[in-house]
Amino acid sequence: MSRRLRAGLTTGLLVTGLALMGAPSASATVQQGIGYATTPAQPYKGNPDSADWLGSYVVNGKQVFCVQFAYVAPDSDELYQPGMALKTKWGTDLPADVAANISYLLLRYGDTKNPDEASALAHLLHTWTASPQNPGQLDPANDFRTIAYDAPAHLAKLPANAQTAVQTLTADATANRGPWTATVVAPNAQQTIGVAGDWGIEVKNASGKGIPNVAVTVDAIDATFPGPDGKPVTTGTVTTTETTPLVLKVTPTGSSPKLDIKLASPADVPVVQDAVQVDTQRIISTGGEKQLTKSAQASAIPPPTTTTPPQVPSKIPAGGSPDAPVAQASMDSSLSGGAIAGILGVLVLGALLMWQLVLRKRERV
Repeated sequence: MSRRLRAGLTTGLLVTGLALMGAPSASATVQQGIGYATTPAQPYKGNPDSADWLGSYVVNGKQVFCVQFAYVAPDSDELYQPGMALKTKWGTDLPADVAANISYLLLRYGDTKNPDEASALAHLLHTWTASPQNPGQLDPANDFRTIAYDAPAHLAKLPANAQTAVQTLTADATANRGPWTATVVAPNAQQTIGVAGDWGIEVKNASGKGIPNVAVTVDAIDATFPGPDGKPVTTGTVTTTETTPLVLKVTPTGSSPKLDIKLASPADVPVVQDAVQVDTQRIISTGGEKQLTKSAQASAIPPPTTTTPPQVPSKIPAGGSPDAPVAQASMDSSLSGGAIAGILGVLVLGALLMWQLVLRKRERV
């Protein structure tokens, strides 16, 4: 089977999922996902296709994206081996900002179902990894190994919405690429068990600006926070918003409330895997993710105890003061106790006198 028949539309492949480790199958075929075919295809030696595919592919049931322009697209169960950091088609290191852009876009758009976004992502990956290092690399006399990606020509062939998406994704990557930082901030005020306090969660990009729409897993210890239905939970996922930091209402349930958070962030450099078959596209193992974890802890005191004050009459005598009834109530309480003691004493004394009289009468008889 020829290289072109096996590859279909040869735009190469960058996989944004788990490593695809499988044995080649004779029945495997190249499956296009979502995106657009652009015509006419970029000419180079040995390319018989009339169109180029800019979009995703489906490999082992997962959505994947192209890189290393014009190399062979892998079969759905191609055999791969561990590789290294992603480089350009020419074997050179990617600039740090480009590597960060790719990691970010794979993280945020790798599972997109929008054909405009999918074609924009495929176009940007080719642009950043296979642009010409000199004009001669665009000569149609080059073969698949040496031909460069003609970015302006391909962009012009995309639909208007996809061209706009290229601008949108580029700006998004520039603004929000990694390295990211994450923080959890406990309230400065003293926390009370059973009383909700405002805790802050924030994810920032490389320029120190807060990033919205980031899923953050939260684990609470000695505390709860509202779940999606408003009921208190100890574990859940929250999403950052345009307003940063995200304020989370946390209610201490013990003396040492604590929040642990974790989230997926863009890796500094995407890591690829190499195909065992010569001239078959390399793939990326995870889409360029690394996990961030952060924690914050506070202390909480028990709620204050309450005592019942003396009952105060609802009506205050004319000329009196609000304090007078309270004092009178206290005095009445004291007098009542003293009066009871006095009565008991009189009764005891009377009983003793009566007993003396009875004894004297007996002596006279």
